[in-house]
Amino acid sequence: MDFEFWDNCWHRDSQPFHVFDAHPLLRKHLTTINPKEKLLLPLSGKSLDPIFLAENQIYSTAIEFNPKAVKAFIQENELTPEQINYQNTSEAIQYQFAGYEVWLADFFDLTTNEIGEFSQVFDRAALVALPEEMRAQYIQHLKSLLKPEANIFMVTMDYDPEQMGGPPFYIKKDELKEFFPTASIEELDRNSLLTNHPRWQELNLSKLDEVLYQIKL
Repeated sequence: MDFEFWDNCWHRDSQPFHVFDAHPLLRKHLTTINPKEKLLLPLSGKSLDPIFLAENQIYSTAIEFNPKAVKAFIQENELTPEQINYQNTSEAIQYQFAGYEVWLADFFDLTTNEIGEFSQVFDRAALVALPEEMRAQYIQHLKSLLKPEANIFMVTMDYDPEQMGGPPFYIKKDELKEFFPTASIEELDRNSLLTNHPRWQELNLSKLDEVLYQIKL
């Protein structure tokens, strides 16, 4: 994990990757989430998705490795969680709330022994945050947390890689096929971010789309 890069991001007052509401693609496609199964939210930052999901009776497990992001999530939403420390997972901390939980931990340190097994995932900013050399490791560990026929809702970034290097990184569908060779992969939706944040406008990109894929294992 590039802790230094993302730690520096959280020192800024405004981050282009943070959305000040539940993710619009999650809100739009909420009915594709099974409310009877818990939902994994890897590298969640201070996303409001866990709160939105709980309001819609969907239990989620969010994981974030940066303490600044987790602290901001708790303070900005005026929350008082129950805290459980885990010494056997690099001192991971589980914050329990009504209808969801947030883990302050390195995603790669957590196993099904701590967080259980999942049949669905909403990856809004994890894969696109990782450089190419780390993506296979991330996908391998993600699969270790999933049931055999899990559903993954993956948000990727589509832009001209000659105009921007990332992160967030450009991820094409062919790369997803390499990671999930036996899965069904369908593009559900896409959303332009060109006017979403001043930072994106400064880059003068010809295209900057978030793309939502459903990956059925």
